[in-house]
Amino acid sequence: MAVQTPTHLRFASQPVATNVALYLASDRGYFQQEGIDLEYVPFSDSSQMIPSLATGQVELAGISANPATWNAVARGVSMKLVLDKGSFLPGHGNEALVVRKDLYDAGRGRRLEDFRSLTLALTPPGLATTTACAMSRAFQQRGIAMDELTIQPLPFPDMVPAFANGALESADMAEPFLTRALQQGTVVRVIGLDELYPYFTVSAVGFSTSLYENRPVAKGFVRAYVRAVREYNAVLARPPGDAARAQIEELIARRTGIEAATVQGMVPPGLDPNGLPNRESQLYCYQFFRDQGLIPQPVSEAGMAALWGTELVEEVLSEIGRLPTS
Repeated sequence: MAVQTPTHLRFASQPVATNVALYLASDRGYFQQEGIDLEYVPFSDSSQMIPSLATGQVELAGISANPATWNAVARGVSMKLVLDKGSFLPGHGNEALVVRKDLYDAGRGRRLEDFRSLTLALTPPGLATTTACAMSRAFQQRGIAMDELTIQPLPFPDMVPAFANGALESADMAEPFLTRALQQGTVVRVIGLDELYPYFTVSAVGFSTSLYENRPVAKGFVRAYVRAVREYNAVLARPPGDAARAQIEELIARRTGIEAATVQGMVPPGLDPNGLPNRESQLYCYQFFRDQGLIPQPVSEAGMAALWGTELVEEVLSEIGRLPTS
């Protein structure tokens, strides 16, 4: 019998810890078992991934519900939002609000209300980011509009030295920079984004429409991915220092270039055990950015309906079974 040639798929990628399920599925051979040869195509800027996905240069990409994504959808760019690639599940606050230690010790920045009087660093472009959306709900619940805050756009890598030299008062920091700042002793973690907006999906796997419509291959990818997610979650339930957990930490360090000691201290990414993104959180961001004037042209009802590709995941779950989310 002739050996079937694997289907070559290209994933637009940055070397980040939220790719852990992809890395695990690759290392364990789960994609290969589904007849998939997955290539990671490096991108330095996530905003370039959507055009590449829409034009067929890649079949898969990590995307977030930021204004660039929604504006692309509003223009009729075709893609499918299919799988969770990083959610703020309870206990998985791998982004958090931090305050410079001397300010915190002086009693500042201990409550969300205190951030009115602090300059808050957010990764560029500030309010037009998915994490700004994620934290906005908790601020708004306390009667604080995001435009009341003094926002200082600053890339995550620059926050660590800026805290060290006293140039920052507070920030939303993501791993691994969060752990580095905590290790250098210049910040205090105030609250994780898993507490500000539990189950918020910060990153999703987008499929090209051509891949999505190739049902056998698309379902094979989802099966391999969800299998890896479930293995990852099972390993995280083990105590620190466990051999299987250490193996996952080594995998993240090797694939991302983050130093092993930092990976061991990091809050691990949260991944839904059924691979499903939180649609409600994505729609919340759409409205948040619309209200900010960052999505000038609304997404049509047809465009919104066409964006979701989670029925593909539901098909796979009907075959492999569903697990409780928490």
